[in-house]
Amino acid sequence: MSLIHACYPIVWSVQTEMPEVTKTEVGRRLFQVRREKGVETAIKKIHHGIGDDWKLFSEGDIKVLERMLGECWVYIDSNVWESIAFSQLKYTDILHIIQIGNGSKGKDSTDTNAVSDVSLILTGKDKKTT
Repeated sequence: MSLIHACYPIVWSVQTEMPEVTKTEVGRRLFQVRREKGVETAIKKIHHGIGDDWKLFSEGDIKVLERMLGECWVYIDSNVWESIAFSQLKYTDILHIIQIGNGSKGKDSTDTNAVSDVSLILTGKDKKTT
């Protein structure tokens, strides 16, 4: 008897005992993974762009930045998101994003005005931070 045939009953029982996953659940998870990847890539570019100033941000600041970038990833068109020069953002831009994020903390969901304001900073349409 081959190893494949010997293992078949085990594999079959594992496959039949796994819960059903709906297409909606798979879609939600895929969306979440793409958002996390987009934020992770943006954070790496921002970190590289501002260099040693990155050390001035606390772990809490970075969590707020990640949250705001995640909300903006949902809000901004994907083609626009891909064109954002994250490595060109200045320390003051990031500080402003964190301040906006801290202002929207504690609400049921992130304030749409906050997300809109951060999106303007990311796309370079907000000149108040320069």
